[in-house]
Amino acid sequence: MFQKARNHISLALIFLVLTLGQQYGFYALKGYPITWLTFEKNLAMFAFFLFFTFAKGSKTRFFILSFIMILNFAQMAHLSYFGTQILPNEIFLLFSEMHEIAGVLTAELQHVLIPLAFTLIPLAIGYYFHKRLKTQFAFKIVPALLILYFLYNPARTYVTGNTWGRQPSTRELTGFNVYLSLSYFMGRILPYKMDSKRFSLEQNESVNLKLTKGPKQEWDNIILVLGESLSPHHMSLFGYERATTPHLDQLKGSPNFFHTVGLSAGVSTDISVAFFLNLGYGEAGGIKAAKGEHCIFRSAKQIGYSTHFLSAQSGQQLRYIAPYLCTAYLDDYRSLESVSPATVDPNAVIDRVLLPKLSELLQTGGKHFIMLHQRGSHGPWELRSTTATAKFKNKDTNQRINDYDNSVVEFDLFWNELKTILEKQKSKTLVIYLSDHGESVGENGRWGHGFLARSSFEVPVLIQSFNKELPARTKELFRYLPHYNLALYTTQALGWETNQSPFTIMKDYVIFGNDIDGFAGKANVKFGILGDYEFQTTP
Repeated sequence: MFQKARNHISLALIFLVLTLGQQYGFYALKGYPITWLTFEKNLAMFAFFLFFTFAKGSKTRFFILSFIMILNFAQMAHLSYFGTQILPNEIFLLFSEMHEIAGVLTAELQHVLIPLAFTLIPLAIGYYFHKRLKTQFAFKIVPALLILYFLYNPARTYVTGNTWGRQPSTRELTGFNVYLSLSYFMGRILPYKMDSKRFSLEQNESVNLKLTKGPKQEWDNIILVLGESLSPHHMSLFGYERATTPHLDQLKGSPNFFHTVGLSAGVSTDISVAFFLNLGYGEAGGIKAAKGEHCIFRSAKQIGYSTHFLSAQSGQQLRYIAPYLCTAYLDDYRSLESVSPATVDPNAVIDRVLLPKLSELLQTGGKHFIMLHQRGSHGPWELRSTTATAKFKNKDTNQRINDYDNSVVEFDLFWNELKTILEKQKSKTLVIYLSDHGESVGENGRWGHGFLARSSFEVPVLIQSFNKELPARTKELFRYLPHYNLALYTTQALGWETNQSPFTIMKDYVIFGNDIDGFAGKANVKFGILGDYEFQTTP
């Protein structure tokens, strides 16, 4: 029996290796960061290929075994041009902007030819072995089951609202991500668009943004610190009764330091990061993240900075963030595994592990745009501080609040050590901090984030300069600064001129719930003349 099954096993292994080699070979050639599939995922993909070696009909069997490689061709072409993986809402763009896409492909064939080579070569090898290895068993039902599987996921999404596939994951084969995006598009986005009377994207101000290269770049280094789950309402810098940020408190009034409360673009990490990094919000946010035209890393690279992403989060934890980093424009991508290989538990990492790598990077010379991505105050909060920074232990206070406040103490220490490093440098450096979203720490009986409430989307914004004064008008940035305005400010600091001002509020600013297409609800924000705001949630 095993002898008869041997060719099936061999054929499955060959197509698995070819599919993996296609993806990783392309990534290596283009210099993209490689996230290796886990053993469990490889095993699951092997089972997938093995099952379909039993398909009846030589042509049908070869097509099915090659299907992920064919899908990956589209993914590689997209990565080559846009620097991002295909998002579900881009499938809508494929039909609505077919003429524009055709024009791009005609003018810039290199984005198609290289992926084509990485597809045709493994397909040819696979075809050769497919002809050589005669399979012993074949069942007519196998192709039918594949069709049912492809129909099942969109149907499940349509009926249940399942969100599998709403965004690519670095923990899947990129070709398989195309299928997941297509499933989410068919089951969620397409029915909504066919039934919806929502306004045109042209009414969203972020769509009208234009960038023009400025005459010069004033900063040697721009460091963007992206925090996690930090609430300004638990920072003494913003008036919290506990002294959670003693080092930051000392910077109040400094001419080279500014702080304010911001409003995130979403209440979950993947949404807010995608929108901020790609200068979008609301209905246009997902489209802009898909296109990547205004991606901050892309803007930094195009204007002459080397680009670096250093994270205190593991590859697994980054799986839904990494697709929005426009990695084609990243010179340096390091997850926790390379930043701190000795870390045993990624949930217990302390963000200060990023600082030695930052110091090394600053010694290399040149102009750098660096994102330091923190684990921050993400739960479990009891793991977010060390024995030395576990300052609050009051037994009369809910221990969860003590733990969260201790995580804020740890952030304060991180900032102080970062400041110490930069004060020793002679280069002109601008540091910008924002949290991806806020956090409820027992307020109104709520804990965590993900819901459309002030505690979920009010975030701290910190800006500090070294060896140069703050950019002009920085201290005029208003309270409740939207992520979008901070992204404009960052882009201008890089040296770009924008047709929209960081100091002007977009009248249509909206904050999304836990879904990139707005299906989880949204908060429509209305700003008052005194710098306050109100919001109204809609489904």
